[in-house]
Amino acid sequence: MCGRYFLNLDENIEEIKKILDEISQKYEGNPILRKVKSGEIFPTEFAASIVPKDFQREAEILRWGLPLQNKKEVIINARAESILEKPLFSSIISNRCLIPAQGFFEWNKNGGKKQKFFIKPKDCNVFYMAGLYKRIELEGGILVDGFVILTTEPAEEIKHIHNRMPVILKKEYEDLWLFENGSTKALKSLFSRILKPWEGGMEIVEVKNN
Repeated sequence: MCGRYFLNLDENIEEIKKILDEISQKYEGNPILRKVKSGEIFPTEFAASIVPKDFQREAEILRWGLPLQNKKEVIINARAESILEKPLFSSIISNRCLIPAQGFFEWNKNGGKKQKFFIKPKDCNVFYMAGLYKRIELEGGILVDGFVILTTEPAEEIKHIHNRMPVILKKEYEDLWLFENGSTKALKSLFSRILKPWEGGMEIVEVKNN
């Protein structure tokens, strides 16, 4: 699974600056802009994202997690292998998004002690995880868009840490994920091709005292 990830919106990287500029202009004067998290991002926090609009990428603010019926617990991940079979996800299969990140965190239990690791693709400053989103209602009747991050089998380098990892899209697959339409059969074929474990190598850093 993916329970936390990292994106520093203050980083002097053109790709990140562009996303921040877009959401800053779009939500100027809106209190939600102050809620957008920078740094280590936790479930139920608001995060920068990319959604499709008129066959163009549009920066957006989404909240991580889809609430269960009791609205107290949230689903934060979806298994890529079963998104077309599970009603919760198949019903929003056209609501696909990209979640920008600079790394994600996983924990490994060793002798009763949990060790935290920061993981990212090699030679990659910013990457995009595959996500699905939908309109949700929070307590008090507030409507926002919530998202889940898709997961897949782990890359070879991190199998000893966790048995799942977020779907990290290759550059050439990002727009296919966002915009491609078709029959369930066609989408199933597409997803089996692009929603796969990362094959470009992973960098793993042990996080001390955290």
